[in-house]
Amino acid sequence: MAENYARKALVTGGAGDIGFSICRRLLQEGYDILIYDLPGEERAHRAALLNQEFGNNRVSYFAGDLALTEKLIIESQALAREFGPFEVLVNNAGIDTTGLMESNTYDDFFTTQKVNAEAAYILCKALIPGMKTLGSGQIVNILSIILSGGWDQRVPYAMSKGSLLGLTRSLARELGPWNIRVNAVSPGAIPTILERKFWQDDRTELDRQILEKQSLQFRGSTEDVANAVWFLISPESRFITGHELHVNGGWYMG
Repeated sequence: MAENYARKALVTGGAGDIGFSICRRLLQEGYDILIYDLPGEERAHRAALLNQEFGNNRVSYFAGDLALTEKLIIESQALAREFGPFEVLVNNAGIDTTGLMESNTYDDFFTTQKVNAEAAYILCKALIPGMKTLGSGQIVNILSIILSGGWDQRVPYAMSKGSLLGLTRSLARELGPWNIRVNAVSPGAIPTILERKFWQDDRTELDRQILEKQSLQFRGSTEDVANAVWFLISPESRFITGHELHVNGGWYMG
């Protein structure tokens, strides 16, 4: 790799709580970031905050919708040409569809698969040729403890994360000869704004329920997830691929 090459990473959902911490960690390690996230002033503002913190316009924000499959195919190819080649892809964005299976609509199901799984496939397909030209690359897919049976009423969500695990393992096998590693991070219950749907003004009861399931008696943070992602990207994990790293405080020990 040329010495003057700017190391680049694409992070989906990079303006969300976990994605924001992942972006900060990668910026600290010298990467320039392209955030792919939904349109919105608050998301654009968070990207601007990263540029204020790290300077030199190292963060670009692209507003798009991963559920729009045909549009994403075109966008991903254009982003690879305009901003690439990318050394790192973090498939972090996702929607958490809840409720009993019979209460979920077909639209709920199909949209969940598009955003959580199909979009990752499309982005991998678009960015892998650039990684091959670099002679290396890292892809990290964000899964969930829900895939391991950690929570009920999540069938569409768990299915989508199962697809991501299959993508992780099969793509790791396929891309090894090009020194491209593919791994996954599977967080437990991480406090984010999305957690608010499970509590109102007092989260004490939710915290109690979660800590009862964990071995470690404290709540994790988005930084814990970001540090795990960085480990799987860093040279320290150079002999690790096709792996699912659980970051859940000992809730699930698979």
